Amino acid sequence: LDQLQKQVGTEGIEWEVLVVDNNSNDETAAVVSCYAKQWRPDSQIRYVFETRQGLAYARNRAVQEAKSRSLIGFLDDDNLPAENWVAEAYSFGRERPQVGAYGGIIHPKLDEPSPPYFDKVKILLAVYNRGSIPFWHQRSAKPRIVPTGAGCVVRKQAWQECVPEELQLQGRDQKNKTMLGTCEDLEALYYMQNSKWEIWYNPKMEIWHHLPPKRLEPQYLLKIARTSGMANHALRIARFYKWQRPLMPLLTPFYMLSDSYKLLSYYLQYKKQFSEDIGKACELEAKIGRLLSPFVIHRQT
Repeated sequence: LDQLQKQVGTEGIEWEVLVVDNNSNDETAAVVSCYAKQWRPDSQIRYVFETRQGLAYARNRAVQEAKSRSLIGFLDDDNLPAENWVAEAYSFGRERPQVGAYGGIIHPKLDEPSPPYFDKVKILLAVYNRGSIPFWHQRSAKPRIVPTGAGCVVRKQAWQECVPEELQLQGRDQKNKTMLGTCEDLEALYYMQNSKWEIWYNPKMEIWHHLPPKRLEPQYLLKIARTSGMANHALRIARFYKWQRPLMPLLTPFYMLSDSYKLLSYYLQYKKQFSEDIGKACELEAKIGRLLSPFVIHRQT
């Protein structure tokens, strides 16, 4: 909220800050109320409470509640936007009406020096820089990628047209300490990527992702890698066109054979390195998660 107070270049832009309290038990409501008393005059801040735990529920609630009929930007509670983030997000979307969603650069904000393996695992922590030139995440690209939800901007119309009200992945349930359901942001954007709407990368939108030391510990990283892999079956469904999705039960055995082969090959190739190389250990966990993913019971869309 302090970073949003500092936004520059917003002259002529109508914008609001909508805080979605995702069923927390802290003092979020009181904090927002305090900020509202001294909020900047060219914007407004509002608070809503979402009882269902999970980031997908929070973002869906944001889309429903947002006064904007055009652009909605998602910032998580550990994201610090650059002081020109709102201005750059607005201008990029205004100049490209065909774009349904776009993300930018995500820098790490660490409390301590980064561990030597950080570059090998940073993608698991939603940290990436894809260069200084904007580009279109085309559906035909290999590998097929989309932005993460943190720091992503969506066009309200595109979200409402493409994203199901109930995603299979709903995000981690922090209150109940449940890690399953990660990658819900990717699921939503894959649905959008299958439509007429374009998904882009805008390097002028920069945020800093705060990562406390606990999130850099090997045990946490291995858990994140496994649960990210376990989202793979749901992501495969989202990457299919609607008419292709009924084929998934027939294709799943072949995917499992392929995933089994890749897992075994990877294990045999690097089995002596897993205890020393956290990057390779995380990749092994991700491959195990992918193999298990068809057996994970998610919410049905």
